[in-house]
Amino acid sequence: MKAISAKVTALIVIIVVIVAVAGGALYVVGRRHTTTTASTTTSTSTTSVTATPSTTPSTTLTVATYAGAPAQPLLNAAATVFEEEHPGVKVKVVVFPYDQYISNELTVLQSGQGQYDIVTYTTTTVGQLAPYLLPLNSSVINETDILPPDLNAAGLYRNPLTGNVTWVGVPIQTDGIVILYNKNLFNNATLQQEFYSEYHVQLNPETWGNWTTVLDVDQFFTSHNITKYGVLLYTDQNDLPGDTFLAVFGYYYVHNSTLNCGSPFGVTGFGTLFMGCVPSGWRFPPPSFNNSVGVQALETLKELVSYEPNPTQLQVTFYNSLELLMSGQAVAIAGYLGQLPSIAGTPNASVIGVAPLPGNTIRIGLTYIGVSKYSAHKKLALEFLQLVESPQFQEEAFVQTYVFPSSRHAYQLILSNSSIPLYLRQWAQSALAAANTTAYVAPYFPAITKSVNSQVGEYLFNYITGSMSSPQQALQEAAAALAKAIEAYYSGYSATTSSS
Repeated sequence: MKAISAKVTALIVIIVVIVAVAGGALYVVGRRHTTTTASTTTSTSTTSVTATPSTTPSTTLTVATYAGAPAQPLLNAAATVFEEEHPGVKVKVVVFPYDQYISNELTVLQSGQGQYDIVTYTTTTVGQLAPYLLPLNSSVINETDILPPDLNAAGLYRNPLTGNVTWVGVPIQTDGIVILYNKNLFNNATLQQEFYSEYHVQLNPETWGNWTTVLDVDQFFTSHNITKYGVLLYTDQNDLPGDTFLAVFGYYYVHNSTLNCGSPFGVTGFGTLFMGCVPSGWRFPPPSFNNSVGVQALETLKELVSYEPNPTQLQVTFYNSLELLMSGQAVAIAGYLGQLPSIAGTPNASVIGVAPLPGNTIRIGLTYIGVSKYSAHKKLALEFLQLVESPQFQEEAFVQTYVFPSSRHAYQLILSNSSIPLYLRQWAQSALAAANTTAYVAPYFPAITKSVNSQVGEYLFNYITGSMSSPQQALQEAAAALAKAIEAYYSGYSATTSSS
């Protein structure tokens, strides 16, 4: 494969500037948050300029995705490189608003038409698109170079009815919840000594072995009036099940073989909030948190939240948490890597450090692309996936758009490249440490809809805010809501097949 050209580097820079002007470089993947264009149209089409304008394209490869970073600028850049390497091929990147792209992709895929050759999905939407995607294998993509959490989170798809697992997509980057912290505070030698003398553990976030240390950090900084708040976690109701509670409970899950059954990622499609195996007599893995382990996690979460703004008055979210950190009100946040592009390249960027979640891991969530099984250009589409997953392309994408790679080798290239600013290399090193082995994974089972997730979040929110006194009750009701939705899905399928 050719080296990344100066043309694509220039294109990426232009795209970053456009995105920054339109709405900032803020992005997140694997969840609902994203920066999108302000266009009022339902879709726009972006076509890259070919390297040889005199050549009339004989084939058009169409890529469907969402508007905004990281997918749109990254796929536009990949389109330019691909056209350079494939004379006579035009790559057309079609974008939709984030809240509409899945429905638009599904409409085309369900019709059986080959209008889209490549489609985009995220960690929580793979279940909707997977039945229409071409299975992948190691002869096409080097799976050993993909970070294991990235592949397991939603690169693999488990058919909820048969249990068969298929590889359907490749990650275009990595993202997830880690610790973002104020380096000026944590690197202060005096504070380090005082903290160690009081708590007998290191202050450095990269050494935090569990959430108990985070509570020590919260107490230290707030009791000494150094910061108003401790380490912030998202406290809005919709984020509680799949982000905040998952990040805390996940620590206990991966260290408890009774819950994970020897599978730290859980059952594909169900993830950390469900047992890592399907017990005899069950059609699906039961929820994993309605027990004494879950109670410990929820009680820990409530104590962590006590060092944050009162959630009934100000909820910490993806949108305001980084501001609370940058303003000095909080010492650190459990936030997404995808929040960093909004400050990367600014004078304040080097002040922010990155560390894995306690226990050296990440709550994973990211964007993938897959090939439509109805595509008339499957070979070309697979070659496009190869390009996007290549270490050389992902290194350049990180340098220019601050999208963290999913390729192991790309991190080696970044860390050995002294021309890349030191703080970016440090961010990359910490991201690799967090996502290199295991991760906490949110479920994508089709029955777990937004309304079900909101209901589960309400039970958790009621407990951490004090309107529900029993953690056991909160967890039992949350688990029952999940199990009821999944059981209804299977029952509905059984009724349909029986009547057919």
